[in-house]
Amino acid sequence: MKKIIAVIGSMMLVASAASAQSWLDSFLKVATEKVGDVISGKGSATAFDIKGNWKYQGVAIGAASDNALANLAASASTGTIENKANELLAKAGIKPGAASFNFKEDGSFTLNASKINIPGTWTKEGDKLTLNFAKILTFKLVGTIKTTSDGCQILFETGKFLDFIKQLLDAIGKLANNNATIKTVQQALANVDQLKLGFKLSK
Repeated sequence: MKKIIAVIGSMMLVASAASAQSWLDSFLKVATEKVGDVISGKGSATAFDIKGNWKYQGVAIGAASDNALANLAASASTGTIENKANELLAKAGIKPGAASFNFKEDGSFTLNASKINIPGTWTKEGDKLTLNFAKILTFKLVGTIKTTSDGCQILFETGKFLDFIKQLLDAIGKLANNNATIKTVQQALANVDQLKLGFKLSK
């Protein structure tokens, strides 16, 4: 009888261990997928509501495709691109905690920063967001909204986003002083395929 109980107990322990391992494997798989979504900016945003006030949290970096994600994560150039792009936007007062986007119901928006406030209009179709900056600088950005755990990223083609930064610095008279930094970003971008840049936002 004792032997039977021991055998049953052993079987229960094995089953419990197998179940725990299965649960752990499932958990790690989901966790890994979620981390991947945050890095790549891969969450679905078709029904995402962009209206409201969003805090700017820095430059967002994403991959144009899943295949490019591994190359993006492995590239040493991405750190340079992120740091230098943040540095350039900071020259216009667009810094984490000191800038925000306010998307209004009527289709207008304002980029509020410590040194410059830029009005414009916005339209959203599915996960595609179009920003038309006006008055201070006239510029159009068409990007993709990607949801994250605490908000969203709006990702644009790198060349277009860098052109936006140039026009922004030109509007405040600081383009000439930052040409060297812009060239550094351009050189770093040449080493990374299918990269996207944009705004990291949270509420």
